[in-house]
Amino acid sequence: MARIQARAAAMQLLYERLEGGSAEETLGELIGFTEEKSGSEAEFAEDRELIEQLVNGVANEADTLDQTIAGYLRGWTLDRIARVDLCVLRLALYCLQHEADTPAAVIIKEAVDMAGRYSTEKSGAFVNGVLSAYLKDHEGAAD
Repeated sequence: MARIQARAAAMQLLYERLEGGSAEETLGELIGFTEEKSGSEAEFAEDRELIEQLVNGVANEADTLDQTIAGYLRGWTLDRIARVDLCVLRLALYCLQHEADTPAAVIIKEAVDMAGRYSTEKSGAFVNGVLSAYLKDHEGAAD
């Protein structure tokens, strides 16, 4: 499973958790389904570890991530954002803050694509606006 697929799986699990579902059961199903297609046991252990790290990291920092997201909303509040969009934003923001080896442009593009795929047709532009504003304010912070 590629990192992009792992991030998409993590976003789906975050959404399921937000809606009160069992993320652990769904993770097992996602990994099991992918494992049937191809790959080794070691690859799937790595996939599971990455997905769990992303899901747990976002869950542990959800309040802080939400505060950051709220600071970039114009005319919106967190409770008005589509839940899928909120999960995409949380995950992308977490990745921007914790994945120094992944270019910010890649993280934002993946987030925009995820929002467009799993949410509304306007969600990609919304997610792009929030993440781009965040990045503009924090570009020099990593230097």
